[in-house]
Amino acid sequence: MVPEPVKKGLKHLLIVAVIVFIAVFGYLVFLFNEVASGSEVHHFHYTITISSTSTIENVTILLPVPLLDGTPVLAEYLLSNTVSGVPPGWNLSLEAANGTPMLAIRADTMVPEYHGYPIAIEPGESPLPPTRAPGKEYSADTPVLMPVSLGTIFPVNRTIDTRNPVGKEPLFSPGGEFRLQEEPTLPYAKGRESEHTVPVSVSFSSGSPGALSISTSIEGTNAAWRGGWISHSYTDTVSVEVTEPGGWIGARGVLITEE
Repeated sequence: MVPEPVKKGLKHLLIVAVIVFIAVFGYLVFLFNEVASGSEVHHFHYTITISSTSTIENVTILLPVPLLDGTPVLAEYLLSNTVSGVPPGWNLSLEAANGTPMLAIRADTMVPEYHGYPIAIEPGESPLPPTRAPGKEYSADTPVLMPVSLGTIFPVNRTIDTRNPVGKEPLFSPGGEFRLQEEPTLPYAKGRESEHTVPVSVSFSSGSPGALSISTSIEGTNAAWRGGWISHSYTDTVSVEVTEPGGWIGARGVLITEE
């Protein structure tokens, strides 16, 4: 039998060990939360992508801009000269159309740029295979149409509402009706999907058949380090493709939340 004083000593030792374990565990949790809190980042990503399969002229595009309480958000960054990738001859401005702020993109000419597929190079190969020059139209050597992509990232010092962004975060045409989709139409989306209609205006002239594709999106993301980067976001995207200049179009908008 274990003597009673020894039992009491072991009991006290066990209690002390438990207290020490809880204190150490709590301190580690505190440190983990401090590191995680210090690693939090919140930002908006605003992008515009435009591609034309053939050369078009006298182009005017009016696109929605992200709005919050009726005020344009982030569009001014695209209007400044700090955003790279704006082709020569393109003019960007912020204008009001039917009482709504819109981003106007104008150009005398928009010329497509077609690239070839990457060329495999074997180690030690000499001479190197020639690089294919980009083309202005589709061909067997240059089959890949390269879109023009403009974008800006804007950090904020607050948590972005990615669950219910309507009325709280920048969106395209936030005053419109957002229709929740029971079955998602975007296979890569992992959140709730809602559709809405957004006005877009497109006018141009063309000497040959072709298609003009336009997409613009605003994404709000919260990210933090939790033993690995985790994040959640919302994305509002407006896309349209036209083969003829039709003036005002009701473009399809897709809002993904809780992603």
